[in-house]
Amino acid sequence: MPHCDNCNAHVSRRFQTVFADDRGDLLACPSCSPNAGIAESSRDRTRDRRSD
Repeated sequence: MPHCDNCNAHVSRRFQTVFADDRGDLLACPSCSPNAGIAESSRDRTRDRRSD
């Protein structure tokens, strides 16, 4: 079952398909980010991971 890589909450496959990055990582979900900010949170966390 798909899960958020940030908080480990379960998400639907459809949610994963829409919001996962190119590597399949899902860095935000409704459990750890406000619904309106999921795309922005995911983008920011991806950017932070790449700069490490």
